[in-house]
Amino acid sequence: MAFACGRPGPPYGPQEALKTFKIEPGFRIEPYVTEPDIRSPVAMEFDEDGRIYVVEDPGYPLNVEGKVGRIILLEDMDGDGRPDRRTVFADKLTMPTGVMRWKKGVLVTDAPDVLYLEDTDGDGKADIRKVVLTGFAFTNPQHTVNNPVYGLDNWIYLAHEGPATAIVFPEKFGDRGSDLHFPDRPDAPSLEPARRMVRFRPDTGQLEYRSSSSQFGHSFDLWGHQFTVSNEDHIREEVVPAAYLTRNPDLPVGSVMARISDHRPAADVYPIAHNPRVEMLSGVGSFTSACGITVYLGGAFPPSVGLFSLVAEPAQNLAHRDVLTPSGATYLARRAHEGIEFLASTDAWFRPVNFYNGPDGAIYLVDYYRLVIEHPEWMATHTHHSPDLYKGDDRGRIYRISPDSPLPLPGKIRLAQASDEQLVNLLASPNIWYRRTAQRLLVDRGRSDAVEPLTRLLTSSRSPVARLHALWTLDGLHKLETNVIEKALEDPEAGVRENAILLAEPRLSGNPELVEKLLTMERDPDGRVQFQLLCTLGGINSPASRAAQDHLLAQTIDDPWMQIAALSASSDRAPQLFASATAFSDKQTDARATFFHQVSAVIGTRRKTAEIRHVLVTLLSSSRAGSSWWRAASLDGLAQGLGGSGQLLRRRVSGDSQARANLGQDLLLKLFESSDGEVRRASLRVLAAAGLPPNAAPLLLRAAATAQKGDQDPAVRADSIGLLALGDPAANEALFKNLIDPQQPEPVQAAAVRGLGKVKGAAVGTYLIERWKSMTPPVCMEAADDMFLDPERPKLLLEAIRTGTVQPWTLAFRHKRQLLMSADPSLREAARSLLQEKAGEREGVLKRYEAALEKDGDLERGRGVFERVCAKCHKLNGVGHEVGPDLATIRNRPPQLILPDIIMPSRSIAQNYESYVVETKSRGIIEGVMGSQTPTTMTIRHEGGVEDVIRREDIKEMRITNLSAMPADLDKQITIDQMADLLKFLKTVK
Repeated sequence: MAFACGRPGPPYGPQEALKTFKIEPGFRIEPYVTEPDIRSPVAMEFDEDGRIYVVEDPGYPLNVEGKVGRIILLEDMDGDGRPDRRTVFADKLTMPTGVMRWKKGVLVTDAPDVLYLEDTDGDGKADIRKVVLTGFAFTNPQHTVNNPVYGLDNWIYLAHEGPATAIVFPEKFGDRGSDLHFPDRPDAPSLEPARRMVRFRPDTGQLEYRSSSSQFGHSFDLWGHQFTVSNEDHIREEVVPAAYLTRNPDLPVGSVMARISDHRPAADVYPIAHNPRVEMLSGVGSFTSACGITVYLGGAFPPSVGLFSLVAEPAQNLAHRDVLTPSGATYLARRAHEGIEFLASTDAWFRPVNFYNGPDGAIYLVDYYRLVIEHPEWMATHTHHSPDLYKGDDRGRIYRISPDSPLPLPGKIRLAQASDEQLVNLLASPNIWYRRTAQRLLVDRGRSDAVEPLTRLLTSSRSPVARLHALWTLDGLHKLETNVIEKALEDPEAGVRENAILLAEPRLSGNPELVEKLLTMERDPDGRVQFQLLCTLGGINSPASRAAQDHLLAQTIDDPWMQIAALSASSDRAPQLFASATAFSDKQTDARATFFHQVSAVIGTRRKTAEIRHVLVTLLSSSRAGSSWWRAASLDGLAQGLGGSGQLLRRRVSGDSQARANLGQDLLLKLFESSDGEVRRASLRVLAAAGLPPNAAPLLLRAAATAQKGDQDPAVRADSIGLLALGDPAANEALFKNLIDPQQPEPVQAAAVRGLGKVKGAAVGTYLIERWKSMTPPVCMEAADDMFLDPERPKLLLEAIRTGTVQPWTLAFRHKRQLLMSADPSLREAARSLLQEKAGEREGVLKRYEAALEKDGDLERGRGVFERVCAKCHKLNGVGHEVGPDLATIRNRPPQLILPDIIMPSRSIAQNYESYVVETKSRGIIEGVMGSQTPTTMTIRHEGGVEDVIRREDIKEMRITNLSAMPADLDKQITIDQMADLLKFLKTVK
């Protein structure tokens, strides 16, 4: 047992805490700065003179009114490499989350603002406080804007994930933000709220969103590739920049962020803490609080450790290390060691939250050192008022991690007094801190004296990173010449060539020599160079450029990122790309199916008859065996582009003139009748989006006959019913009713219910309700959808619920939400009186189900419960669908903490799993959980893993609900014994 201050811990003093650490061989850890000099630290920054700015956030998690956040300035006065003077540089901050040296002061993220703080009189205290950028959401502090970083390209990058929904504390954390803008630059651009990272330039007023988001922390590699993190997905890489996506808004890309871990999201971790504290949404054994991602670029460790990243996992008192290796256009992240972590502690108060590449090459680890680290929205209610909540707010440590061999302390650093030439020479340093600091200072000074030594460095340095930073520094000084870029395009280092392409891009207009130089690079062997070249050439519309793009794509067709790069060019290229893609139909792969889908979606979105007919003619003429996979993928893409999806067939407006336009429906009818099931169903989805042609009557007659033949394949009958439903549903009402019979196969019944629902009038609702109890769950889902296709039917549904004819648990979340959030006040109130339980009722259900905690469940029966009830929306060990959180994140939590989230899901909605209602211009209302977002699309997820990728320009209105997408009445589907089985399965399965 370790002791601190004469009593057993934790908490431990800094030296005693060292005894609790287990660190990877080859590394050593020591305290660098500790309490009382710092308290509740979350971020840090060394400036050019070796002074350290530390962000203190003692108010986390709940004290927003006190404004107790601070920036502490630490200085080394005696030159021994350790700070010995502490000054409160700035105080009265709300919940600051990051700091970056800028000009003569620092930029600090403190939502809703990015602040500039400067000391002008030398007393170590900021006397200038200016809001540089504002409008960020202030909701969950773990997701607010944070960690500004000076980028290789001289932009400032901010981690940002957007708002979280506050259920418990909406008054404190309900500010969902406004347009991002520079308050002192009324003519500068502003950005509407989005859940994406941000980059900006304070000097010029430039402001842009990135393509994706990051939670707390982000980082870059040597060449400017950005890595992001979320609480359960510990390492990701943003691959496609926003500019390429926005040039083709017709491209329905759901995500441009690669999950690069080979040990999956919600990866296993290996904590060693004694008596760990576990909150409601925390867990043990897998990532649940990943943050502070940092790629080590300090140059002090031996090459044998490789390029690596560090991620903090404060809830489980450890830090995780991945080794990064190139893999095509991205990286692959693999564990440094199996079964152990880079750093873990037996001390449950050890809370690593961030890292920093220091000027000495060491890794600086920021330890928040608290008993409790969790947002109040996601912890037990009694903890909100517990004296434990702020235990440790007077503590905090920064540890220094170095190689086993001695590594000198930072010592005296005086770069502010360095000449321009001295700073240029530092661009060749193996340490990113010196390179980044020197570049920032040179660009800030803006002196032409630096141009000559920078040019000399480019031509003479053997260091690839020196040449890289020289290029971007010249660009930042507006002194980069075209001939220098042309030379860099021939650099022996792939990373320099890749960046040279980026630098060439804004200079291509009117510069044919530079374009020609790019075209000679199409056979470059490096995957990242190929990717960047393909992205850049997409902006050049010439025969030679298009030929080079085609060659690059053909060489890498199974790389999904190269596909997106090719498709991000003007949508005018889509027809030609589809024609070329038929050469790739010889081999079935998931990646090739995705390409056929995406290129066809672009063609569908364009709605040009000749282009669509060309696709359909191609599909009709390619009916050889083994071709269904790419033909069906192409048809599904057309359906998506035209505005339809498998979830939304019933929502199409049959009289829409645009939908009835001649888009090749005659060819679709031929595909429907002459193809196998996969292509037939895909044809039906396109017809649902495009509408039937006037000459469909003969086929409809044949479909009616097929639908009634009991000896036919049920799938063929169901598709025939689907075709009839696209025509005149009222004319087939009797047929549909006849087929809604328990003696009919389930697919036939479901299709008949779907078709009957399109018949106008309340009578259909009455008919379905009368047969409700004889329907299987899939058929019930179709009937429930039908109840919202006529304004009178919801009233009938509520009455049926009131009388017990329809049980609420037979409805999906989307149905209950439509009732509870109805625009009709009388309907809404009636729904709430029936569907919202009275105060305390849910707690009573929870009390009753606590009996499951005393039972020893059965693993295999629990697996069946998971597959029947949970797998529709949750994954576990790769089984199921990703709508809600991966259940690997909870499997190591105590059952008594899992059970309340099953019984009362709306009391804590996990970030990124809120439910949204999106009203579109072309497809009606779409409801579900928000998935990934890009500059041009957003994805809505539904039960069963179905996704709708919605183009932003198609969004009419969007709103969030305060309801969990998880049903609150699972007790109606799971008995107490089955709950015990489910808990056993969740806790046991590996």
